Amino acid sequence: MQRFLVSATVLACTASWVAIAAVPAAAASHALLIGIQQYSAPGIPSLEGPANDIALVRELLETRFQVPGENIATLADSQATHTGIEKAFASLAARVMPEDFVYIHYSGHGSEAQDENGDEEHGGLDQTWVSHGARAKRLEGIDDHDVLDDEINEWLIPLYDKTDRIVFVSDSCHSQSVSRGELRGVRAVLMDPREHPLASRRFKTAAAPGARIGSARDIETAIETFKGGKIYGLFTWYWVEALNQARPGETWDEVFKRTYTLVTTQRGVHQRPQMEGRANWPVFGGDFVAVQPTVAVTKVHEATRTLTIAAGAVNGATVKSIYRLLQTADATPIEPPATIELTEVRAFSSLGSIKQGRFKVGDVVVEAEHAYPFQPIKVAVEGDYATGADRDLVRRIENAVKALKGFELVGGRSDADWVAYVLRPVPDAKGGFVKASTAHTLPSSSPANEPQVWVISPKDRERLLHEKMRIPLEEPDQGIKTLTDNLSTFARVQELKQLSAKGAPPLVTVAAFRLVRAPGCGKDCVQLPDEQGEQQRYRKEPGRQLTDLSSESFKSGDILGFAVKNEDTDPRYVYLLNIGPNAEVNVIFPAPYRAREHARAEPGESRDLSQETALLLDTQGTEMVKLVATSEPIDARLFELAGYREVPAHRDGTLNPLERLLNTAMHARGQVVLSAARSWGTAQAEFPVAD
Repeated sequence: MQRFLVSATVLACTASWVAIAAVPAAAASHALLIGIQQYSAPGIPSLEGPANDIALVRELLETRFQVPGENIATLADSQATHTGIEKAFASLAARVMPEDFVYIHYSGHGSEAQDENGDEEHGGLDQTWVSHGARAKRLEGIDDHDVLDDEINEWLIPLYDKTDRIVFVSDSCHSQSVSRGELRGVRAVLMDPREHPLASRRFKTAAAPGARIGSARDIETAIETFKGGKIYGLFTWYWVEALNQARPGETWDEVFKRTYTLVTTQRGVHQRPQMEGRANWPVFGGDFVAVQPTVAVTKVHEATRTLTIAAGAVNGATVKSIYRLLQTADATPIEPPATIELTEVRAFSSLGSIKQGRFKVGDVVVEAEHAYPFQPIKVAVEGDYATGADRDLVRRIENAVKALKGFELVGGRSDADWVAYVLRPVPDAKGGFVKASTAHTLPSSSPANEPQVWVISPKDRERLLHEKMRIPLEEPDQGIKTLTDNLSTFARVQELKQLSAKGAPPLVTVAAFRLVRAPGCGKDCVQLPDEQGEQQRYRKEPGRQLTDLSSESFKSGDILGFAVKNEDTDPRYVYLLNIGPNAEVNVIFPAPYRAREHARAEPGESRDLSQETALLLDTQGTEMVKLVATSEPIDARLFELAGYREVPAHRDGTLNPLERLLNTAMHARGQVVLSAARSWGTAQAEFPVAD
């Protein structure tokens, strides 16, 4: 079961589908991208978007998901004949090794054909791709006909024999819906009246592993739209956007739901993306670069060399933090580097002084250096062999702490908030460590063992800060980098816990209640998906106010639901955050695929959130649920943190490019410097979860 549970029900498009599974870290990745926009047959209009779709998807695969360019095969127009597509599948199957990951994406016309071999249910129709040259009577044999879904299934079998880690996306379907407004083209054509040469053949079949996704139902068209100065497939555009926003560990189901919402909320669109099967696998195995939260430039004051950005204290911005230009509004190259330093932080926006470079309204910036608004956290570095075998390690850790923003190196534990203690623990037969006596908290050391660094309390019986603050130092570079990353995460979490507005608490109340599994409950029950994505019924127990949760006791496996009420006379935007024992920060409400206005609560409005989200308490330790209520909508994703990490597995003593990217700094947190009265407020509860 996922930590955050979202209730949703979707149907399946039998014409276009996706098979999805997790990707092991050592697996290679391959892609086949097919885009057809030039058609010459009578009655089949050419399209404008497929080439742009394929370029967009390719860039995403290469830059975000680290698929090597040489492993991406592309078929465009004249290359994508019927036989050309068949050969591309065969070539892909020949390249793929066991357990590799495969991504296949098609953009072009879809249609239907009479089911002559009887393999469709209820006398249905075969679904087709309209290949380049089909129906134009210029190519001979099979190249003058569509590609049947039966053929595609058969072409996939050699891939299934090697791997079930396949993602198959088709931005095409068939219906007679009409588009209008900014929508441009329809990716569906009428059925070919001729009998297909392969229609009556019995094809090889195999169960498609994972899940299946389609850009539209069989009775609907797939639409093209104008975005960013170009034409794209509506589904492809939002699918890529949703994938680009994905965080490591997020599932394909969550990405689909975000895509579905973005597509179906477009005015004039009668297109409903569909998914069936298992979809709770993490996107690309969860092993990809986390997106840095970005902020837009809203004003530029050339005379004073200052500008305004759309993030303030509520979003975590702090005075003296440095932001750098990440992307220009018109996509021009960034040369030379451009940076700003925040000089004033308001509730929802900040003023910055331009240190170098030029900026325009619409530019996108990202935090480069964070300035903490609290007194530095004091850290001492000690060790069992600090003056002997581990002298160099202790010195390197001291230098790393000195360079770490938000921390101060002190000389001894009497002045420290935390101690980074270097030791060489002796393991016992039960997987733990040998202690000199019951009076000792830290294990015994032996110079023959590998070194570790433990972050411990100097006062509370040398309590370990967290299990992931016990870090191996066999490879000192990796170990010390993990230590400093986790210390930075710890500081950000402390900052978020302290985040509060000056003045009275918000006039928004939150009730929390347990959800108990109850298969026979009635109409008031809550339905949430389990680990297999199957809907299960839960009964709501009597609730308590959020601020009273601290006196409650919880066990691992408990599920919390929430309800909110705006008791203010003005609308309020409501956000619920969870800070877990692992320093992971997630947004409980609103869900990431929801529109910004979904967080809005009208005066006097009460909302039961349990039908769309819940919190699974799956980890022992201290949990926190935090309410942030604002007068203006904010980007709640700016609050999210990935939590403590572990030292990467040994790979020839080096980090690969993906691992280096994953070691980038976390994003901003902060407190109020200047804000309008009653523009925002917070409330929170911290409570233990036991086994």
